Amino acid sequence: MPLIAWDKKFVTNNLDVDRQHQELFVMVNTLHDAITARHGKDVLVPTLDKLATYVVKHFKTEEVLMQAKRYPKYAEHKTKHDELTRQAVEIINGYKSGQLVLTLTLSRFLGDWLSTHILGDDLAMIAWIKEHP
Repeated sequence: MPLIAWDKKFVTNNLDVDRQHQELFVMVNTLHDAITARHGKDVLVPTLDKLATYVVKHFKTEEVLMQAKRYPKYAEHKTKHDELTRQAVEIINGYKSGQLVLTLTLSRFLGDWLSTHILGDDLAMIAWIKEHP
């Protein structure tokens, strides 16, 4: 059973953003499954790296869109992106160096963050953009 499931409540109606969000759901679920199965670094490191790379790509997509439309809450939204990116790099580096052990808390945190961010920040951003073409 997936940790987080895509649902119509997450749909922004921006095809690129929705497609990327769906892929992030898959990746968070993949990470969760790998942690649950107690896979080693040989599986978890590539999974984490792929997720981190994709998150950066996704954030860039949203940030370019916000800048192009002069979204008034761009700085606040970008700060949230930057903070998650910083935390992810810290976790990945800590795990690779052996200083951190990955637990289900990580995948749950990522799932909660993703859901909350989409439902709050991303839906508000896309709604504003639609109102201000």
